[in-house]
Amino acid sequence: MTEASQLHKTSPHVRGEARPGPIYPLAGEVVSGTRLVVPRRSARPSYMKEINLLIILDAFRAAGTLSRAAVARSTGISAPTASKSVQQLVDAGLLVEDGRDAGNIGKPATRIRFNAACGAVLGIDLGGTHLRLAVSDLSGSIQGRSLEAIDPEAGPAAILARINELGNRLLNETGQSVMAIGLATPGIVNTEAGTVIAARNLKGWHDVPIKRMLEDTFGVPAVVENDVNAAALGERWHGAARGHDSFLFVSIGTGIGAGLILDGEIYRGTHFAAGEINLLPVGVPGDAAFLEDRGSGPGIVRRALELGFVAPPNGRITTDGVFAAASAGDEAARRAVADGVNAIAFGTGVLMAAIDPSIVVLGGGVTSQGDAILRPVTEAIGNVVRLRCEVVLSELGVDAQLHGALFVGLKRADLALVDRVRTQVTE
Repeated sequence: MTEASQLHKTSPHVRGEARPGPIYPLAGEVVSGTRLVVPRRSARPSYMKEINLLIILDAFRAAGTLSRAAVARSTGISAPTASKSVQQLVDAGLLVEDGRDAGNIGKPATRIRFNAACGAVLGIDLGGTHLRLAVSDLSGSIQGRSLEAIDPEAGPAAILARINELGNRLLNETGQSVMAIGLATPGIVNTEAGTVIAARNLKGWHDVPIKRMLEDTFGVPAVVENDVNAAALGERWHGAARGHDSFLFVSIGTGIGAGLILDGEIYRGTHFAAGEINLLPVGVPGDAAFLEDRGSGPGIVRRALELGFVAPPNGRITTDGVFAAASAGDEAARRAVADGVNAIAFGTGVLMAAIDPSIVVLGGGVTSQGDAILRPVTEAIGNVVRLRCEVVLSELGVDAQLHGALFVGLKRADLALVDRVRTQVTE
């Protein structure tokens, strides 16, 4: 069953926890010209206190150290409220006093910094053939990481067992106490329920409650995100989309998909399938090809063979080999690459016309070709849509999903930090 057909068997939304709110800067990110956005809830007084705590924590991540007076100036929170909130964060161990600054006039101000070592986040990038894990402190600084090949036929239980083993080993090696987990996974993900609805490249991954499984295994909150959406978040946090509130991330690898960030939020769609441009038809009458059949790495290889490309002596044809042959003048390879470029440009141009992004970031394995893919795709987009924006390659490469997994884990850890302060205040 395809991911698309699986959607019709699944309720569009599973009620329960609220949808994740807008993304906001973390771990020292300074986003020039963008606003700080926090998750939306009701405006009850207790929640306004939570918002203030989140804003103040973020201010310390961005600045490193601040005085109490500087907190009020940098956040716009009133001085009495800022001072009270800072003291609550100090009492809870999330901020620490770090000496004094000798001012020109008056009493020296106490320097305060974020205690990034008071907890950790485990980020997991589950791919079709690999498992990447990283542990970061609460500022987002990676303390340790691991990479292991996996068998996509192994099934959810076996893969979760490896995540458990590798994750705990990494936490023990780094001496970190995990507060939250972020997982990036292929397929269509119900982020509300934390369920993988369908993942075509992983055997048996249909309606897998991976969020609950992770929480039962590690005993901490978990957030599950589609891998392309996670890559988009990673690029906005630490990569090519820093400072952009509305942009498009297109992943071109063994498959093709897109992540849409609109006004600082991931757009997921009614069935959590927004950005599934692999389903767009790109063939002509008599050719029922879809975008992924032409533009993905395997699609470019298959197209080259259809056009008469001859396999090398070792019998193995790779995407790199097809691009190299095209560059050397092989006609079948050149046509296959051109078909792939036009398919990618078509899907990207359609989304550009729909969302009017400020930047398009291209990622995934095929973009390792560098300018050989960036330049022709950029030119071909101009034949699809009149809108113009910068098209760039990913800065994070294969680590984009992992950074995104850490990002959503840090967001969840922030809520746990606020809960810690609330408990401290009520005791």
